[in-house]
Amino acid sequence: MTRRTAAGSWVSALLLGCGDAGAGASTGSASETGETSAGAVTTSTTQAETTSTSTPTSTAEPTGTTGTEPPATSTSGQVTTEASTEEPPSAGDPCPPWPAAAGPVIEVTPDQAGDLKPIVEGAASGTTIAFAPGTYDLSGGAPIHITTPGLTLRGPSGDRDAVVLDADYATGEILLIAASDTTVVDMTLQRAFWHPIHATGGEAADISNVVIYNVKVIDPGQQAIKINPSGSDHYVDEGLIACSWIELTEVGRPQIMDNCYTGGIDAHAAWGWTIRDNDIRGFWCPEGLSEHAVHLWVTSRDTLVERNDIRDCARGVGFGLGENGNGNSRAYADDPCPGKSYLGHVGGEIRNNMIWAGDPQLFASQAGFDSGVALEQACDAKVLHNTVVSLEPPFVSMEYRWPNTSATIAGNLTTHAITMRDGAQAQLDGNLEMAGLDQFVDAAAAALHLAPGSAAVDAAPAGLVTDDFDGQTRDASPDVGADELVR
Repeated sequence: MTRRTAAGSWVSALLLGCGDAGAGASTGSASETGETSAGAVTTSTTQAETTSTSTPTSTAEPTGTTGTEPPATSTSGQVTTEASTEEPPSAGDPCPPWPAAAGPVIEVTPDQAGDLKPIVEGAASGTTIAFAPGTYDLSGGAPIHITTPGLTLRGPSGDRDAVVLDADYATGEILLIAASDTTVVDMTLQRAFWHPIHATGGEAADISNVVIYNVKVIDPGQQAIKINPSGSDHYVDEGLIACSWIELTEVGRPQIMDNCYTGGIDAHAAWGWTIRDNDIRGFWCPEGLSEHAVHLWVTSRDTLVERNDIRDCARGVGFGLGENGNGNSRAYADDPCPGKSYLGHVGGEIRNNMIWAGDPQLFASQAGFDSGVALEQACDAKVLHNTVVSLEPPFVSMEYRWPNTSATIAGNLTTHAITMRDGAQAQLDGNLEMAGLDQFVDAAAAALHLAPGSAAVDAAPAGLVTDDFDGQTRDASPDVGADELVR
């Protein structure tokens, strides 16, 4: 089955504990090339922790935001209209158009770029800010600081290329989100000095249900989407990042500073996020080691990372980082992993992702391709039915590291090794490691669906995941990796 077509005043006090402590890259010999025809199915077990964790209410599929009614006009003088409610699209499509606004709408145009900050910050809860097509030059202002819950910022429905918010590296963030039920949809945000989108906890309370949907985030100075606690130690929980394109391009790469301190999505101490159906590209540097395309650490919890297409990033998906993280942590009242000291991540599942490395420049860089999936001090994590393909030897395809890591790693398809380091524990079941490139439709072109006759067909344990990368139902004898071959 074929996946959807993809579109090819600074607030330094909020950048809390962003160090890259304990990165495990490039400190050992590379794996073998993995060009065998079939590879080997591996089943081995080390005693894994089985601690259960409680889960907050999951972020729902697209729904309209509601709130109190704002005035019919605003002091900025822009047009304000009422919009009708539209029924959400069918549930079968993982990336349907976002529903039309259900409440008041404030329309803005590119020539109002200099007024966006007061327009957005002055809007009442439940308002949609509707951006007309064009490029909004935000190089002369401070971040748009969202502290009112229930705001939606969106471009024309379904067209994320039509609206471009461009900071030209002149401000730290474009959107600084500190309010629940904030939605950003159908637009491009690019060239912030730090993060085009930065979500933090509130000053007086935790926030939840931040939704980033069908956006492009291009060429950040640091991480593209940053999530971390506020200076008053309040958190950002139960969010959604979906159906988006996140990329560091050749043009943007020279802007990265601080020994390659960049990455796609970087979340600290975040609970209950879903990150799905995104395309993430190009997070690497000639020197230094980038953070992951998707990275949740500093005791983040119960994250679902699924159906993402990650290409040419130095690191793919990470739960945790380093033996002791960055020195910060989050405590949970139910103590989900008793007896453990520092935890980089608690619970969570990484499933049905396709992760590929093939850019010769990435392999020639100082760090190369480090890992497709990495667990570091990750308690009770699950890594299921992912595909990791590298055209040249990486450091590892997958790794699990440090004594507080306890994981289930099953049904994964990799061209190189799945490696245990530094006393980690995991149950490994039905993984196909060291698989040859001939197992795929066209590995050289990042077409990672299974080729007919692949050794991965019908070789996975049953019951791990009900569907595949394309949303297709897996049969009673599921295939290893992210794809279930159509036969």
